[in-house]
Amino acid sequence: MNRTGATLAVHALEQLGIEHTFGIPGVHNTELYDALGASDQIEPLLVTHEGGGAFMADGVSRTSDQTGTLVIVPAAGTTHAMSGIGEAYLDGIPMLVISGGIRRDTGRHYQLHDVDQARVLDGLIKQYTLVESHEEVIPSIYDAYRTAHDGEPGPVFLEIPAEIQLFRGAVDEMPPFEPEPAPEPTIEDDALERAIDLLTSADHPGLYVGWGAVDAADETTRLAEQLVAPIATTLQGKSAVPAHHPLHTGVGFGPSAVPAAQNAFADCDALLAVGARFAELATGSYGMEIPDTLVHVDINPEVFDKNELATVAIEGDAQRICRRLLDALEVRDWTAPRNRDDLAKQIRRDKADYHTQWTDVESDTLVSPGPFFDALRTRLDDAAQLVVDDGKHTFLAAELFPVHRPRGFISPTDFNCMGYCV
Repeated sequence: MNRTGATLAVHALEQLGIEHTFGIPGVHNTELYDALGASDQIEPLLVTHEGGGAFMADGVSRTSDQTGTLVIVPAAGTTHAMSGIGEAYLDGIPMLVISGGIRRDTGRHYQLHDVDQARVLDGLIKQYTLVESHEEVIPSIYDAYRTAHDGEPGPVFLEIPAEIQLFRGAVDEMPPFEPEPAPEPTIEDDALERAIDLLTSADHPGLYVGWGAVDAADETTRLAEQLVAPIATTLQGKSAVPAHHPLHTGVGFGPSAVPAAQNAFADCDALLAVGARFAELATGSYGMEIPDTLVHVDINPEVFDKNELATVAIEGDAQRICRRLLDALEVRDWTAPRNRDDLAKQIRRDKADYHTQWTDVESDTLVSPGPFFDALRTRLDDAAQLVVDDGKHTFLAAELFPVHRPRGFISPTDFNCMGYCV
């Protein structure tokens, strides 16, 4: 069969369940946009700037089961989008970026938008693919999608030259997408048992949870309940633990954290960190004092022993490993020597005292953060998502706005770029 590359690309996106794309049509992707316009499934959304489009795609991936998809022109479209791509890359967010490309069939040099996009993007994406034939269009998009989601997620970039989009080419088939489970690292029983030994023998264990555990809230809270341990989160992982859980303390537990977290972690002698990497922003400029006993769980082994030395490091999916830890605890039939109600009362009292400091004083001329966030929380149901950008309001929201469900809070973190609210 003969199909244009644009038709093949849109077929692949439909197979992946994509429902929206973001971007701006131009000389090198007109055919892609024509094919998107003919799709009954995908709605291409026009943006005013590719930077905003990249953050929209990022937001889709953070808050839904869709993969945010950007369709842009090469060169300027790419450089405009790079801040949003970089945010997704450093924050571990899957994103599919499809760019048009200069013609490769004319032999001409110095074409419009003629830059080496692979070099431009080096260090900001997980994978770059130049599609060189019609037969490669669909498999390349499927491969990029898998790469975006395998291991620690992140953005991937495909460049489809204009002539492949425009002209028809022979392909044997237009295959459906068939999900392939990513290979999971082997979880050593010895590592699990050692982790349980360390956590159960500690006098004051604690949990520190990041975005990598955003879909493991049930497991991390159950671990906290069984260990009778307070839970703190990273800024990006603020929604990984519901704020109304009795053992939730706040963002971080160092000098920049709220009193509930500082007090609950004051004597912490063993820390279980899940889906967190002890980055500068999350630790209050590295001000958190991490106990010598550290059990570190992350899907990306590159984060181990970077800023904090792990006593036990376990590579793998947060939900899977936390379930294994829970099973190991159940087999031991172990009961924590601490009183859960006493810890919960202390956390609740500290939260209430700190809240009062913000709500007792109101201004007639300025917006008072305490009453503002109280009113916002009251007016919004738990399904609402709070989106903040980079600034003082980010940290006020982190302290004063309780989030009750996973993925209910979006904030720039390690790339720390304004974009979501622009």
